[in-house]
Amino acid sequence: MGRAEILKREIAKIPMAVGIIPFAMGIFFGDRLTLPLWLLLTGAIVALVGAVVLTKWLRVVAIVISVFMAGALLHSLSFRGEVRYNTPVEMTLKIERSSTSRGGYTSAEATIEDCQELSLKRRKVVVWGDSLMHLNAGDRLHLTTPIFPFRAERERYARLMHHRGFVGSVSVSHRAVYEYLPTQRKTLHDRAVARLQGAMEKSDGRAVVLAMTTGERGEISSALREKYSASGTSHLLAVSGLHIGIAFLLINLLLLPLVLFHYGNVVRSVAAVALIWLYVWLCGFSPSAVRAAIMFSALQISFASLRNYSSINILAATAFVMLVFDSHLLFDISFQLSFIAVAAILLWAMPLIRVCRTRNRFVDTLVSVIFVGAAATISTIPLISSTFSIVSVVGILINPLVILLANAILLSGILTFAIPRLGAIAVWCAEWQNRAVEWAASLPYGHFSITLPEWALWLAYAVMVMVTFLFFLFRGEKSR
Repeated sequence: MGRAEILKREIAKIPMAVGIIPFAMGIFFGDRLTLPLWLLLTGAIVALVGAVVLTKWLRVVAIVISVFMAGALLHSLSFRGEVRYNTPVEMTLKIERSSTSRGGYTSAEATIEDCQELSLKRRKVVVWGDSLMHLNAGDRLHLTTPIFPFRAERERYARLMHHRGFVGSVSVSHRAVYEYLPTQRKTLHDRAVARLQGAMEKSDGRAVVLAMTTGERGEISSALREKYSASGTSHLLAVSGLHIGIAFLLINLLLLPLVLFHYGNVVRSVAAVALIWLYVWLCGFSPSAVRAAIMFSALQISFASLRNYSSINILAATAFVMLVFDSHLLFDISFQLSFIAVAAILLWAMPLIRVCRTRNRFVDTLVSVIFVGAAATISTIPLISSTFSIVSVVGILINPLVILLANAILLSGILTFAIPRLGAIAVWCAEWQNRAVEWAASLPYGHFSITLPEWALWLAYAVMVMVTFLFFLFRGEKSR
């Protein structure tokens, strides 16, 4: 069997992962090039017809083109009308994310529920206020104020916010707001945050526990946020795949006795999926948590069916479904980081963990943590450098320690809901994590300020893809 056949066989194992590439490329080019809808629709229909009537490799080409055109067409349909900036407009805002302190001011995220400009309804804005103004999720503001565009010198930030559905920002003062309606309904997320706050004294440790357990980052100070960023561990402060993955493992361990009963495996999987989404609800349905929950739910269903599954196919299918519902997610930095990191863990870390497996469980656990942390860190370095102008070298070294502490913080933090006294343990673990992060951030060559240009970003990921293909090729040769 030649190398081409081996590579073809390996690629055939991940059809969904291969199929998502032309779809994502179509969305990308649909964003960069403004083409008439009739042209995109005609191209998609012609390619689809070709996929039916053609044979062999021509059929493959037609399928790829049709998927590409479908992505471009879907993204083109998502654009809305122009926004009139710097002109006062009457609107009602619903706060979606509570105020976060930014030093001398606060910021929150809101949806325009009602507006005299119909094109603005259901769009989002960033709400800026002074340091004394605090807005909770669910609050409503009725005001007349202009919408300001994002600053031109921060073009990348403006583009990112546009893809997230934001049209600009509004500045809120007590003079501008003439009706403030605080929310009367406490969500599960609000109750969870209040429960933890009542069990722990206010401190940086509590702020980290709240952020990691419930996704509430309002108590994270700017100084602490900068230390996590410099040490390459800022991903810990947002509920994402790591946190949902830990919850996934804990839930499955707790429900393990159910497999002893008739249809116990099915019951355990249904209960596990329900508990995963209950935890996501508790975290306020943050986008990163929802993405991770979709993937782990698919994995759990695979367990219930007792069939072989490919994690990378599940990851790709998750990406495909989410992009169909919102093609702008492709340009969201948190979406990009989470899927790149998970893909690297599945394609790089997991095979290496299997190769390095020993008879010592402690050694295997330590090696797994190191490989997972290294894969996630190395794979996201180019994107973080291009977006945030920072490269953390020490992050590769400190990730194994902070991931172990993250397990302890999440476990004790979740148990604090039932046993408030355990809050002290969660805070103690979080403060040790803060010390480790502060030490890493203070190292003289622990991080560098580097902004990777776009061409270098594409080159870096092209090299990573090539290395991954070579890895699969030689692994396939050895398995003959």
